[in-house]
Amino acid sequence: PREFNWCVGVVLLVLTLLLSFTGYLLPDDQLGFWAVTVGTNMARATPMLGSEGPFGPQLGMTPFNDVRFGLLGGSIVDSNALLRSYIWHCIGIPLVASIFMAVHFWRIRKDGGISGPAPVMLETEMKAVKKK
Repeated sequence: PREFNWCVGVVLLVLTLLLSFTGYLLPDDQLGFWAVTVGTNMARATPMLGSEGPFGPQLGMTPFNDVRFGLLGGSIVDSNALLRSYIWHCIGIPLVASIFMAVHFWRIRKDGGISGPAPVMLETEMKAVKKK
């Protein structure tokens, strides 16, 4: 029954990475600009989502409808990208993350808490068990 909760935890990990990615551009400096440029260029090579990735051309992906264009709101890092990054970082991703955290904590409580370490036996208890 804990497998679903593990999957929810993986989704929370991905949301945390997205929060850090969207937060990179918010200071509006050179580090953020180039980090987002490199990150979105890597996203452009994502299979089935990017125009340069595997199966992208077969699925009709172009530089104007792939994941990079969707993340930036255009083809370059500019004010549209800053606005999208701000909205996703401050409103969108935290809302989704809070929903997944609520489900995660509810499942932990429903499953009976977190699993602890195995019980430890003292030497005297082990000797008593061996004698039986």
